[in-house]
Amino acid sequence: MTLKQIAAMADVSISTVSRILNSPDNSFASKEVRDRVWKVVKEIGYVPNQSARELKLGKSTSKRNAPPSISCILGRTKHLDDDPFFAQISRAIEQQALDLGYAMHLSYSLFDIDTDALLAQIESAHTDGAIILGRFSNDSMNFLEQHYKNLVYVGRNVIDASCDQVICDGYEATQTAIMHLIATGHKRIGYIGETTNEVRYEAYCDILKKYGLEHSEKWVSNCPQNGSGGYQGAEQLLAKASPFPTAVFCSNDIVAIAALRRFTEEKIKVPEQLSIISMDNIELSGYVSPMLTTVGMPIVEMGNWAVQLLIDRIQKRRKLPAKVLLPSKLIIRESVASLS
Repeated sequence: MTLKQIAAMADVSISTVSRILNSPDNSFASKEVRDRVWKVVKEIGYVPNQSARELKLGKSTSKRNAPPSISCILGRTKHLDDDPFFAQISRAIEQQALDLGYAMHLSYSLFDIDTDALLAQIESAHTDGAIILGRFSNDSMNFLEQHYKNLVYVGRNVIDASCDQVICDGYEATQTAIMHLIATGHKRIGYIGETTNEVRYEAYCDILKKYGLEHSEKWVSNCPQNGSGGYQGAEQLLAKASPFPTAVFCSNDIVAIAALRRFTEEKIKVPEQLSIISMDNIELSGYVSPMLTTVGMPIVEMGNWAVQLLIDRIQKRRKLPAKVLLPSKLIIRESVASLS
């Protein structure tokens, strides 16, 4: 399969395909066009040049008829469109895998593993390994270990498992966000996101306690960490918070963007009347109004490390499980006002 054929199937030019596949930050072309091209690439299992891959991996010849392949599995969500953070990591994984000559096969969600059709696909795919995006249950771990010899987990929380892990610590990122709010003079700080078994909520509570700030359930909205959840979480705060917080930490950017929409509908001005901070630094966070102040995760690096760890495991370069811990970074934009 050539770039010309991919271009024809995706109804774009050959140069557009080339620039999308080689874009270091997945920024070339519109999201709709990028998704269309990558869909074709995954469906056909395209790799650019097998001999180039072998040179990068220190090999001279290949005895395989088909390129090696990996799967990308969603742990926390059913669809990538529901979680732009993991969607961007998935795209970084696709690009890194492609660059190293590994085809991407059979991306799916753990929410769908009970379907006979998917199980048949998994059995027939014969992928060399899998990368799991986001936390998952012990039952899911048993399933994954039955079907894959090589596994890498990517997320914001370290998990109790023997597989390789790439982590950008959600607890630490939340601390950074809340401390920025405190440094800018905020004392009534709310929370929108999940609260059960969630390190971000634990960090929120711990920081408020450390600085002697009030922790009140009237300022906490327990909601799913997606767009509809963020909208509902803002609705909860509007209904029960009295007095209203001066700032709100949202568990991720998509929650914050949805909450911002609901607060704007209620004529609450951000950041003049309410400051909002979140985490991830997804592409959209810099395009909403006001632009989000957020704690950025190294999305591309997380994807790249995941692929490299998985290839190391596939190539049997090591036996012990590895943990790669990557730093987050505060990105100050427009959605937080200073009260001090």
